[in-house]
Amino acid sequence: MTHVTIRNVDIEFPFTPYKCQEDYMSHVIKALQLKQNAILESPTGTGKTLCLLCSVLAWRLTYIAKRQLDAISGNPSVSGLNEAVGHGKDAPIEAFAAIPKIIYASRTHSQISQVVNELKNTIYEPKVSVIGSREQLCLHPKVMNIENSMAKIHTCRSKVKERSCVHYTNVEKKIQDSAFDAILDIEELIAISKDKTMCPYYSTRELLRNADVIFMPYNYLIDSKTRRNQGISLENSIVIFDEAHNIEKVCEESYSFEITSTDIANCIENCQLTLQKILDDGSGDDASRAGQDPTELTKDDVLTMKAIFLALEREFNKIEVKGEGNTIEKSTFRDLLASININLETKGLITEVLQKMEAVLSVSTSNKIVGNTFVVLNNFMQILDLTLAQDESSQSTYVCYVSKEKADKKGPKGRMDKNAESVVARYVTKLSYWCFSPGIAMQDFIRQGVYSIILTSGTLSPLNSFSSELKIPFPITLQNPHVIAPSQISVQVLCNGYDGVEFLSTYKNRSNVSYITSLGNTIINLLRLIPSGVLVFFPSYVVMNTTIESWQGSNIFTRISKIKQCFIEPRSKNEMASVMAEFDQKVKNPFEGTTGAILFAVCRGKASEGIDFADMHGRAVIITGLPFPPRVDPKVNSKMVFLNQQKKSVPDSLSGDEWYKQQSSRAVNQAVGRVIRHKDDFGAVIFMDKRFSFRSNIEELPKWTRNFTKVHDKFGTCVKELSQFFKLHASQEMKKGDDTKDVNSTKPSGGRLSTKYQVFQQNEKSKINSRNDELESLKILAENDEHTPPPIRLSQKNRRIEKSLITSLNNVNSPNFTLSPELSPITSKSKVRHDFKTPEALKNPRKRIKVVQRSRAVTDQPFSQDSRTTVKFMPSSNSASTGGHNSKSGSQPDTKTKEPEPSQAAAADNKKVEKEKSCKEYAALIRSSLDPSEYEVFKSIVGVYRKDGDIQLLINKINDLLFVNHKGLLRGFRVFLNRKDKPTFDKYFNGLVFS
Repeated sequence: MTHVTIRNVDIEFPFTPYKCQEDYMSHVIKALQLKQNAILESPTGTGKTLCLLCSVLAWRLTYIAKRQLDAISGNPSVSGLNEAVGHGKDAPIEAFAAIPKIIYASRTHSQISQVVNELKNTIYEPKVSVIGSREQLCLHPKVMNIENSMAKIHTCRSKVKERSCVHYTNVEKKIQDSAFDAILDIEELIAISKDKTMCPYYSTRELLRNADVIFMPYNYLIDSKTRRNQGISLENSIVIFDEAHNIEKVCEESYSFEITSTDIANCIENCQLTLQKILDDGSGDDASRAGQDPTELTKDDVLTMKAIFLALEREFNKIEVKGEGNTIEKSTFRDLLASININLETKGLITEVLQKMEAVLSVSTSNKIVGNTFVVLNNFMQILDLTLAQDESSQSTYVCYVSKEKADKKGPKGRMDKNAESVVARYVTKLSYWCFSPGIAMQDFIRQGVYSIILTSGTLSPLNSFSSELKIPFPITLQNPHVIAPSQISVQVLCNGYDGVEFLSTYKNRSNVSYITSLGNTIINLLRLIPSGVLVFFPSYVVMNTTIESWQGSNIFTRISKIKQCFIEPRSKNEMASVMAEFDQKVKNPFEGTTGAILFAVCRGKASEGIDFADMHGRAVIITGLPFPPRVDPKVNSKMVFLNQQKKSVPDSLSGDEWYKQQSSRAVNQAVGRVIRHKDDFGAVIFMDKRFSFRSNIEELPKWTRNFTKVHDKFGTCVKELSQFFKLHASQEMKKGDDTKDVNSTKPSGGRLSTKYQVFQQNEKSKINSRNDELESLKILAENDEHTPPPIRLSQKNRRIEKSLITSLNNVNSPNFTLSPELSPITSKSKVRHDFKTPEALKNPRKRIKVVQRSRAVTDQPFSQDSRTTVKFMPSSNSASTGGHNSKSGSQPDTKTKEPEPSQAAAADNKKVEKEKSCKEYAALIRSSLDPSEYEVFKSIVGVYRKDGDIQLLINKINDLLFVNHKGLLRGFRVFLNRKDKPTFDKYFNGLVFS
């Protein structure tokens, strides 16, 4: 452990903290010392959770030490201790009257388990309680087998009341066991409870009494009813919301509800089921009522409740709906309840009857009869709490919206309605009561007397809206940098595709075929550069499904699958686990010929948060568009109207447009956070939408990515950046492997990267060495044979073919076939320039080189057996006599070997022969550069082009085949194109960058 002192608080940290970690802990302690609220953003991988736990617990221990010392010695002035806890030098003893508890809330139980495990890595040993539901913690076999959660709750309560559950009765006897003194997550608590035949659910409630730190999902904490049921007090508590990037949404949803006429009909059905159960048990007849327990549910209670629901249904159906939906007065539903005598005075009695009905239905022998309709009773009680407990100020933060939905042909309880034919044509009325001020929840926390509220996450940007939205001040804020080096992250904005098509994922452009095609083909090219796992995020499920369907209709999806195994994020939460397991497997052990796996996902979806794509699982994140909420959604539109109206009276608040943009930015930032998961990780973020190049959007990105963002108008410059980035890390990882592996072993070393990824690195290294060897051999050849020119770009003149390329490919092995040195293999590392000079040219740079073909040449010089061409040096028209080969020099002038002027027919024949020869030479070059399987693919591509004449399809396929490892060969393919297709090919080729 490392001892550090921050703001007079001594902290024991597991290792020497980074500067950004010290800053984070300083802001936490400052918030506690000043008893203020804080918003702290620190990227994933910076040790945020560890810093938060150590700093809060260290401050709390200092607080306890000060209180104990004051109690013993009568409040002496201890240097630094008062300042450490934030009460000044002469603070009275009363200031330390209560020791704050720590309530640590995160989004899910799996995230809470990660936090608990982090706590185990520290020196601190607080008493801990992890709050969960019966769904997760109950061990009673009968209760566990009940599918309906509400039925499970009432069955459990019944057994506890009767003391017929042995797991519950053992809690009081065994809760003092030393095993419960340790820091336990939910899984460990369940394991110990099983061993001791105890109930984990009631064990956590017992541990809660003396807990220093309470862990729970934050929807439990925000819901006041759940807090009451669990016995959780907020008074003098330090409340921490981890992963708080969507806390506003959770607060709003906790204080909102929706109810339909079908829900009310289901309540009526539940009344009927309850009545039938009472009559079947014989507890509702007059003979049995004399000795009946007054707390039991009676037939009259149920009949009264049924009459209330019938009246509610009648009044509810009178609500007028205009068109597909419209906003109505906020007080509509409250007035509707008042019309049938439901108010604050009668609410208690109605809630009591509903709870008794739940208890009766929960012990029904047929869980299928209860079904989903059982939940409606509990929902209705929550609706009454929300509606009737509001004052005018809180009611002003709501919007009431009514709409029509198509009615299901099946009525309540899944039975066919007798009037099914009339139901088909009818609609169900739906009333939505939306809370648009998450501050209601936070203001409730303040009223309950919290000590301090800390919001933290890896992606909270932009921060400026939290105080406005949550209606409480956050004086202390922090946006931390990352602990990684600049070389570990590459952030690229690609404005146009490989073919120049503009990337703009707007609503109007998403159905544009050329945009969708260019997006797919550009992703294909990028995948060839990126190793292992890749995540591609779309703005919504609709956009993702539409795009993928379009790719599947062409050959794009198939081509992607040949590079990386494809996976698609499902809508169902249950299916996600199996998809991620397969994705993980294919990243570690890809199919032969592939380089990993690709996951197509959605911003705000399951893959964008809560899943750790560390190391090779997420080497790149591709964002295809800005994920704005759908404006056609009535809730989104109503929220924007509400905020615009609020801004008129509160100028500092968010406008509707600001909120709308903010939702997109936060969703993007959450997806971006998948790429770097720890200090040794590396990866790339690629934005494929022109709008990401706007300064306003770049400023909304997390602070640690802004300074690394590069904007590209051309595809080639982006490819160059990414290629260099991944080659750098491939060589670094290879070096690490070489440093750690056994000298007698050829097996790649272990570590964070899989064997397959290291094989990929080895292949990349061998390719680089091979290219360097090729370049070295060309240099040696140039030095030893001045008659052999170096590789140059293929001439653009006289390249129109008049003979099938298939014929040329098949004649490669002909004994009369020769290969011109100008068509020597050009690797992607070669600089294909015209100004490459031979040694002779370097001696006399003013000379021109004339390459004379053997089949046409008439020259005084005989051919060398080792040379297929004769190189002659021609004087420039303006060359000086010194050093130049003109008529005045001592050498033989070229005029003596002048060829006779051929006839037009002969010239045409010669031109045709030259074109055919060029085709053969390029075909021979291709054959010598590609392996046999690639060569067969090349022949197939050419055959399809000669048959169909589809230049775009040709470019796509040739690009896939040659772009990565044989980029220099691409230009030569122009020799086979029809004249009309050459401009299209030239536009594609000119957009490439040769690195």
